Amino acid sequence: MVRATVHATVQAAGRCLVLAIALGAGSCSDDVGLPDARPPTDAAPPGQLMLTWSIANMGTPLTCAQIAGSSVTVTMVPVGALAGVVDSFSCTSLMGVTRQLPAGDYDVEVSLEGSGGTLGGPVARMGVTVPASGTGVVDPVAFEVDPHGDLTFNVTSPGGDNCGAMPGGAGITAIRVELRDSAGTCVPTTFMIGATAYASDCATATTACFGASETVTAADIDSGQRSMLITGLVGTDACWHRTTNFVARAAGFTTTLNPQQLIRDTTVCPAN
Repeated sequence: MVRATVHATVQAAGRCLVLAIALGAGSCSDDVGLPDARPPTDAAPPGQLMLTWSIANMGTPLTCAQIAGSSVTVTMVPVGALAGVVDSFSCTSLMGVTRQLPAGDYDVEVSLEGSGGTLGGPVARMGVTVPASGTGVVDPVAFEVDPHGDLTFNVTSPGGDNCGAMPGGAGITAIRVELRDSAGTCVPTTFMIGATAYASDCATATTACFGASETVTAADIDSGQRSMLITGLVGTDACWHRTTNFVARAAGFTTTLNPQQLIRDTTVCPAN
C-alpha cells in the first residue's frame, strides 16, 4: 500500500513537471498540478480629476439663477479611446471632483446645462493626467453665456372668444401685460402681437383686444425667474386676470408658455 501511494505521488509530480515546462511555469500547485494563478500586482491605483468653473457675459459675472443653469457635465475619455464616462455636478457648486478613474491621460469636455438645453460649452481640455492615488487639476473653465432669450405665448378666455361681446364672448376691449422679475419689480417690455408692437410699462399702457389665435412674443428678455400678469379690461373694468410664474431661458433660447387662459373676476364683473 505504501509503495503504491509513493508511486502515484511520483507520477503526479512528473506530470506536473512536464506540464509546467510546456507552459513555461516555474512551479506547480500541490493539489492540481497547474501553474499558480496570481492577480497582477503592477496596475497603478486609480485617481481623480478636480475642476472649477465660472459664468459671465462680456466680463460681468453671472449666477446660475440668473441664467437658469442647473448642472455642469464632464465627459472623460481616455486618450485614444472611443468612449469614456460622464459625471455631473450642481451648477451652483462651481467645482467638482470626479469619480475614481484609472490612472492615465484623458480628453475632457465640460458643458453647462440649463433650462431647455446646453447653455455653454462644451469646453475641451485635452490630455489631462489622472495621477495614481492623486487628484489631477483641470484648467479652470469660464463659460460665456448670453443671459437673454425670447418669450412666446397666447392669451385665451374660457369661451375661446376674447373680444366678442358678452355673454357669448369675453367682451374684452383692451389687454394689459406686465412682466416682472423675481422680486416683483416691473420689467418694461415691448411685446409683438402679430405685427403690432405694444410697449408695456406695468402701469397704464394697454393694447387693443386680440384673439386667442394671435401669438404674443418678446425678444431678448432677461433670463431667470419671472412672473407675468395679464389683465383683460371690459371698458374700464378689470374683469379678467391671469398670473403666471415661469423660468425664462438664456443663451437665446425661446421660452414657450402654455396658452394663458384668463379667469373672470366675478367681484368686478358678475357673470350674466
